[in-house]
Amino acid sequence: MTTIPIETILPISFKTIHKDQITLLKISQEKLKSGDQQLLREGAREFGVTLSERQLYLFSLFLEGLWSWNRRMNLTGILEKREMIIRLLLDSLVALLYLPPDGTLLDIGSGAGIPGLPIKIARPEFDVHLIESKAKKVSFLRYIIRKLGLNGIDAYRGRAERRADLPMLLPFYDIVTARALAPLKKILTICSAYLEPGSLLVTFKGSRVDQEIKDSEGLMEELRLRIGKKIPYSLPETGGKRCLLILEKGAD
Repeated sequence: MTTIPIETILPISFKTIHKDQITLLKISQEKLKSGDQQLLREGAREFGVTLSERQLYLFSLFLEGLWSWNRRMNLTGILEKREMIIRLLLDSLVALLYLPPDGTLLDIGSGAGIPGLPIKIARPEFDVHLIESKAKKVSFLRYIIRKLGLNGIDAYRGRAERRADLPMLLPFYDIVTARALAPLKKILTICSAYLEPGSLLVTFKGSRVDQEIKDSEGLMEELRLRIGKKIPYSLPETGGKRCLLILEKGAD
């Protein structure tokens, strides 16, 4: 059987990528051919998101970079690639159906770039800022942004609650995301400074969401935040229930 070089089957727009990206694509095809690419494509479709071949390619590079760096440093406690697809990539894409088509987005406590990077890949129209307090994770974020050749996205080191230390950020954002950051009450306290009337705060919560909402009712009223959408969902091959909670900032 004749082997066709990967360069000859790439779309024309891909033929200008750097040689090391072609090498990574070869690796990624091998890693994703056992159903993982299908899992990502079909899983995203279940959440109302259609991924192009270009986006699947970028996700494969992101996944390979995340897996490789995670062997050297603790970016995530998830070790298997298939589980990374489900619990990191697909979990991030759940929100897309409920977001505006474009705008500015701030991902607070971004860690390995979740959910900011998957959202950017799937919705390149967004201008995205990633905030992370740990230098090694910021190094990874900057590396993977360069590797994927993404524009309109930057990663900064800092703590969101120390607003004065982050002069490079915008005064306000259309969307602020927080995943695996803290209980809801603390998320509201940290994120509210970046919201203006009409802005959305997007959080990804687990089975305790109702109790967290109850504990935060007074603070939500004080900060003029109301629950716009509360969407229960389940991820493929997992037993737990999750909830996408979207709050909207009201007028003062």
